[in-house]
Amino acid sequence: MMKRRFLDVVYEDKDLIVINKPRGVIVAHEKGSEWSGKKQLALVDHVRAYIVRKFPGAKASFARPLHRLDKETTGLVLFAKSNGALKLANDIKEHKVERVYAAIVEGPVNREDGTIDTELSKGDFGHGKKVGVVKNGEGKRTVTRYHVVERYDNATLLDARLETGFTHQIRVHLASIGHPLVGDKVYNPHPKIKFPRQALHARRVKFYHPVSKKKMILEAKLPPDMEGLVDNLRGN
Repeated sequence: MMKRRFLDVVYEDKDLIVINKPRGVIVAHEKGSEWSGKKQLALVDHVRAYIVRKFPGAKASFARPLHRLDKETTGLVLFAKSNGALKLANDIKEHKVERVYAAIVEGPVNREDGTIDTELSKGDFGHGKKVGVVKNGEGKRTVTRYHVVERYDNATLLDARLETGFTHQIRVHLASIGHPLVGDKVYNPHPKIKFPRQALHARRVKFYHPVSKKKMILEAKLPPDMEGLVDNLRGN
């Protein structure tokens, strides 16, 4: 659970703030979602409270998430602090923002580099799966590229780069090639490796600042739980 007064601020200026999100926190409440109307604070609530504390005279704060991460996924989340920064949301939709995730998957991935190019659709795919692979133009084309970072006896650490954006895209894509995320309770219902959450971390973003136009490269190292998992997989 996230401490009320703690935020891991990776970058901040007058237009943007980038947070390294911990596990167990939703980015924002969405109308109609399972968290809508519940009392649990979202990451955006913490960001707004942080801004108000930083500027005590402020009665309200402007902070809007520019994209989402799943509740149990950790890593970098971008928030707009000004109207000018909202343009970055369009850059994300148009795939102009490079987003790289560290993903620990079950089994040895043989290819050093690969591309997963499938159609995905939302629906009831059984066992709690809300997204699945479909064919024949029934879904949206989605692309994830991956690179092997390190192999272990029964798992692999990958860099997964989103070429498109879709709910649960990396989770579904990796499961579709027989290498589900370690700890993914939905898309890996019969795990061979025990871990309390999906081992997925948004570790790097690269983009052009929506206001200053400066090239931005931001990174967040693996969180302690995934570092511990890597140590165990190495046999340390």
